[in-house]
Amino acid sequence: MKRKTKQEMVIEIYDREAMGEVTAREIAQINQALIEEFGEGGALTPGEIARVLTDEDIPVRYDQVFVMATPLERYQQLFDGVLRFDTLAAAEASIRRIDELYRKFQRVGDRSGMRHARELALKGKRRAAGLAHQEQVDAHKRAEKAEIAQWFTVWLQTPALFAQWLELRKAAPEFKRLFAAPPEEQKKPTRKVKKEI
Repeated sequence: MKRKTKQEMVIEIYDREAMGEVTAREIAQINQALIEEFGEGGALTPGEIARVLTDEDIPVRYDQVFVMATPLERYQQLFDGVLRFDTLAAAEASIRRIDELYRKFQRVGDRSGMRHARELALKGKRRAAGLAHQEQVDAHKRAEKAEIAQWFTVWLQTPALFAQWLELRKAAPEFKRLFAAPPEEQKKPTRKVKKEI
């Protein structure tokens, strides 16, 4: 038996669920059923679903359909403002949030979401690495950006081990020497205090 197309499934889902006038709720319900049937790639945009239904003379509330977020827009909203690496703490929080979203998508089998998480981490790595090589950037900031690029690299290679790796990295003497003290204190020469006898 030949598998039904997505468009045929839209009509079948509409009939099976005995829907009336189609609003944003029905569009979301149809899309969820398409994802269950075809996998993550089975989703259609709200406009595509509305067009299929309109072609069958089914009443559609376009005022609601056009304000719905497409799957791509939903990912963009989820990841909006997540990528930050102005400080080591901001970069750590950013990677942990990307990791959290990545694992959530992994649990539900959402390959598109996983791909978006990896793409954002790759973007962070490239930007940090680029700043690490700009000579006009302060030497301490360049070292910090190189460190952050390394963090993104490790996460991209082994997301499951990143948290443990980061704790070990932050405990390393080299890391503490480079980043533990604020930059102003690192530049000040240390004075030896004479002990009074």
